[in-house]
Amino acid sequence: MKKIVFMFVCISMILFGALCEVGIAYEMKIAIGNPAKENHFGWTPFVVFKNEVERRSQGRLKVKLYSQTLGASSSDKIETILDGLVDARDSADGHLATIYPPIQVLSIPYLFSEREIVWEVLDGPFGQRLIDDMAQKTGLRPLYWIENGGFRHYSNNKRAIHSPADMKGLRIRTMESPLHMKIVSDLGGRAVPLAWADVSRAIEFGIVDGQENSIGTFMIPHLENIQSHIILDGHVYGTYTLLMSERWYQSLPDDLKTVINHAKLVSAEVNRKLAVANETEGLNYLKAHGVTIYKPSAEQLQLFRQKTQASAIDWLNANVGQEWVQAVLDAVLKAKKKLEYRK
Repeated sequence: MKKIVFMFVCISMILFGALCEVGIAYEMKIAIGNPAKENHFGWTPFVVFKNEVERRSQGRLKVKLYSQTLGASSSDKIETILDGLVDARDSADGHLATIYPPIQVLSIPYLFSEREIVWEVLDGPFGQRLIDDMAQKTGLRPLYWIENGGFRHYSNNKRAIHSPADMKGLRIRTMESPLHMKIVSDLGGRAVPLAWADVSRAIEFGIVDGQENSIGTFMIPHLENIQSHIILDGHVYGTYTLLMSERWYQSLPDDLKTVINHAKLVSAEVNRKLAVANETEGLNYLKAHGVTIYKPSAEQLQLFRQKTQASAIDWLNANVGQEWVQAVLDAVLKAKKKLEYRK
């Protein structure tokens, strides 16, 4: 009889604990470094993520979004996650280079020719390997790999760029990414790493002549007012993510982790479609407002590739490791084969 009573008490406690856990309310504080702008790749997908998480969790996991467009450097912003001030924040791949060097293999210049090749690589085993390795080594878990507006291009207010020779001497703002800076240097320019919030003023005061970014990002502060020329060289695909605290993520019950991992699929789809739409709309707008936009030929792009790609791979082999470099090269070849790209 005592055994039966004891078992009943134990079962009751287990059930009570489970019911209590189901009833616990959780909160996810997310800081976004873009303005709250409807139908934009850098804001709307996170609103969708919030709505999907709250709906799927039936309100057990509340998501709070904060637009934080000004302030600290990228490293200081990342510290706010590690210090627990926020649970997650958006981040571009270039901002992660100093704390997680392997991310730089995604920035091998002219590695990707089409978006669908990138998506195949990032959504596959290689992309997941990056996520898990970064979470283990830094305490920061990327939710997914989405678009920071798509392919990055050079703009400036001095002259049109048609060849690498035209880059000579131009002071170009980059993110705090050693490889992004090296690409500019290999093309003959001078890389100047600056926080995104400082770019417009740096151009206006002549600290830099130009910058490199996606068209969608270029349009956020309306750089067409101070930049006259753009070359659509697509030297690097801009990768973007929602960077979560690994400690916070692992503190969630498994069912809420599942909610997050389902919600991210919808958010990623929205991001990618909006990035394409923002790029198309942005190009039409910029042409109509007098910005000179140049699309290089395949032969001209090859000149840019010859100046940068082998040099970047050698640098990555020495500073990041041949294993990571070969892994991304293999993933790209596999994706091209699957999608039936011959080059």
